[in-house]
Amino acid sequence: MIKLKKEPFLVLFCSIYLTINLTGQNDFNYNPVATSNKQITEKVADSIILTYRFDTINKIKKAFEYSRVYYKRGNYILAIKYAKIQNKLSLQNNIILFPKHYHNSFYLIGKYYMRLKKLDSAIVYYKKALRLNFYPKKVAQSFCQLANCYRMKGELHKSLNYYTRGVDSLIKYNIKVSSIKHIINLTSTCNQIESNKSFVLGLKYLAKCDSLIRTDKKLANFKGPINISKGLFYTFKSKFNFKKASKYYKEGLKNYMTYGSNKTISLTYLNLGELYLKTKRDSSLYYLEKGLEYSLKSKESFINDITSELYRNISLHNKDNNLELALENINNSLKSSFGIQLENKLLLNNHHFEKVISRRNVVLAFKGKVEILNLIYNKTKDPKYLRESIETVNTCDAFINYTIQNSTEINTKFLWRDDVSEIYNYGVLAAYNSDDYELLNSMIEKNKAFLLTQSIKENNSEIALPRDVKQQLKTYKNSIFSLEEKSTSQKQKDSLFNIKLEFERFKDSITVLYPEHFSKRNNIQPLTIENIKTNLDSKSVILSYHLDRNNHNLFGLFTSKTGNYSFKKQIDSTFYKLVDDYKLLISKPLTQKSELQEFYTTSNSLYSYLFPTKESKQFIEKKNIIVIANDILQSIPFEALNTNTPDVKYLIEDHNISYAYSASFLEFNNAIKRETSKNLAAYAPITFANQKSLEATKSEVNTIQTQIDSDLFTSTNATKNNFLTNSGDYKILHLATHASSSHNPAIYFSKDTLKLHELYTHKTNADLVVLSACETNLGEIKKGEGVFSLSRGFFYSGAKSVISSLWNVNDVSTSSIMKDFYTNLDHHQSKSEALNNAKRKYLKAHSLSEKSPYYWASFVLIGDTSPTYPSTPYIFYLLGFVGFISIILFFFKKRG
Repeated sequence: MIKLKKEPFLVLFCSIYLTINLTGQNDFNYNPVATSNKQITEKVADSIILTYRFDTINKIKKAFEYSRVYYKRGNYILAIKYAKIQNKLSLQNNIILFPKHYHNSFYLIGKYYMRLKKLDSAIVYYKKALRLNFYPKKVAQSFCQLANCYRMKGELHKSLNYYTRGVDSLIKYNIKVSSIKHIINLTSTCNQIESNKSFVLGLKYLAKCDSLIRTDKKLANFKGPINISKGLFYTFKSKFNFKKASKYYKEGLKNYMTYGSNKTISLTYLNLGELYLKTKRDSSLYYLEKGLEYSLKSKESFINDITSELYRNISLHNKDNNLELALENINNSLKSSFGIQLENKLLLNNHHFEKVISRRNVVLAFKGKVEILNLIYNKTKDPKYLRESIETVNTCDAFINYTIQNSTEINTKFLWRDDVSEIYNYGVLAAYNSDDYELLNSMIEKNKAFLLTQSIKENNSEIALPRDVKQQLKTYKNSIFSLEEKSTSQKQKDSLFNIKLEFERFKDSITVLYPEHFSKRNNIQPLTIENIKTNLDSKSVILSYHLDRNNHNLFGLFTSKTGNYSFKKQIDSTFYKLVDDYKLLISKPLTQKSELQEFYTTSNSLYSYLFPTKESKQFIEKKNIIVIANDILQSIPFEALNTNTPDVKYLIEDHNISYAYSASFLEFNNAIKRETSKNLAAYAPITFANQKSLEATKSEVNTIQTQIDSDLFTSTNATKNNFLTNSGDYKILHLATHASSSHNPAIYFSKDTLKLHELYTHKTNADLVVLSACETNLGEIKKGEGVFSLSRGFFYSGAKSVISSLWNVNDVSTSSIMKDFYTNLDHHQSKSEALNNAKRKYLKAHSLSEKSPYYWASFVLIGDTSPTYPSTPYIFYLLGFVGFISIILFFFKKRG
């Protein structure tokens, strides 16, 4: 027994109780060779347990026995019922009877829930098993089973972390069979992530399998799955080796024909068929059909995902010569994954999503289906295929959102957004072909900044949490981000895993206490086109661009207060070279006449792609422009596009231009309430430990102070600590410093740096953040999300709008433009007018090479464009006063 709480009277009572009742405790057969095989009914089982009345020990034994009986019969619901009875009875007055069995009951309940594909419930019980320490083997196995659950749920990076912890423990305890089984599952997760890191990790653990088999010949029957796992790694795009993969698969098949089942044989044929399909070998169909033959004969658990993949690959084989058959087989694939009868229509909801175990394969099936539907539409022009494409994209969108809704791993979320991004491309194409502006807008919006909006929504909902809870959340996040940045040693990796585990437990607890905080964080819907029009003023237009690399299309959807315009333009390598040339030319001074001429030609050619028709050019006449783009179009300034040839005229000369991540994000972020008590904080370190000095920034911030009431943090006062401590209560934050756009973007202060991840736990209420530094709008591009830049980091921390740079800026021209920008801002101009007017003034005041876009076009405004200092509406006060006097005069006149 294990005593959970020290109370003398209770201990005495329980000692007497145990003396009387624990006769035969050691005879409790933990792993019975054979449990009762008679067809006992639930009613009889209940009545037998009741006959023991006060004999708790025998009640526990019987409940355990019946849970195993029903598990072996495949009745997992009753297995769970009796395991829970055993679990409850084992805890008596804070004393645990049969500690190992009590511990194991949590593990078994989790296992039974897994068989029912109720993964969230399984996770709850496996986590409970982790918290006990009576049975080390079950702790190790619980880590692995949690990894298995997370793999099925699609949380692949978290799955990998749990597998490595669990497998290492199993090997340590010399639990060989379990170690090998879970290593094979671990390699499946590595295969789905398909990165260089997962390739190395997977092969490392397979080598451990080989070592275990060499020491124990009884494990020879595991050679089959180990060979299959090795073969999978040589199908990675970056590591593809047909000869090695084929060799391992065929060795695995040979082994399975001796030791395997219908399920394992069908899986091997699937892998062979997929391999041969990738290399366009005719025999692929033979292997796939053989695999389907074995899978349809199998009654084993989790066979549906293998059957689904066989149908999906057969569909890929059909696609080149029989589109209708390809569509039939891809539907069979999806129906098999979701457990729907093949004759039924594909109508799916959360109930179906919950039980899917090979989630990335399902997304591949959705992608395959929209590709096929697009090909059939191109052939037949039948609009029903467009409608079915949209339905498929929306279903996949719901499936992805369901998958990531409770995920705490940002890498997992990015993985899924990357997958679904390609499917949205087909949604955009189908919506365009349907000539449906609302649908086109919805598909474009869904593919932009969803996770950023979700994160900000979650951050803002945390405001309502108690102070100590918020502080604990921040502490965990800071620790995790810090360790993720530097976790190279095994000790650091272990520390990171332990902190993430603690963080999960903490979030589990506050989810129960504050459910309202978590219930609405994923309720993010794209803004409708009618709502976008309502939010626009009559002088503004939104230009939403969608670049689809897969299908070589550039889409444009232009929206104004009164109308819409859309276009589709076919693109090829010429377009991408044009963008690269444009970016190269704008990022340096153009000192030669030939360079200027090259830029004018390049810029005008790119303008013709982005505004390809007379209608597109007319649509923006005399309008303020808000640009929403994706992919490489996010890293170019539209201001410097040459709209005229042979004479040069920049787009900025006729338009105020700003940028947004998406219309939905813009509306959501602008609606957040921000309160500050201070005006402007400017940070200028001027000198740095490992960077060149920026002497012009001293003049820059001093000039700002003469124009607008400001607090200056310069030289050694411009520290990261001062920024983090003081910046939360300023209307404007101005950072005149160095920055980098590397893998982990950072801003330099006088003695240290502020990394992008540190902004994720910093809170600001700024109406405007000005990043007067180099490359602050550059970073890694994530599909479906955008550029991971310092700008994005400041939006994450709470900024309403951000001015940032697209290349290494010139500090002299920057100081000049910033001086004029703040003058304009103080004169009640909108943020967009203030910045664009400052650029236009620079252009008028300079000539020749000094007019190069390098000097003036780098800074862009993202987000809200409204004035930071709106003018006082005196006209309304005057009208009100006149109205008031008129009423008084009328009243006295009437009395007279």
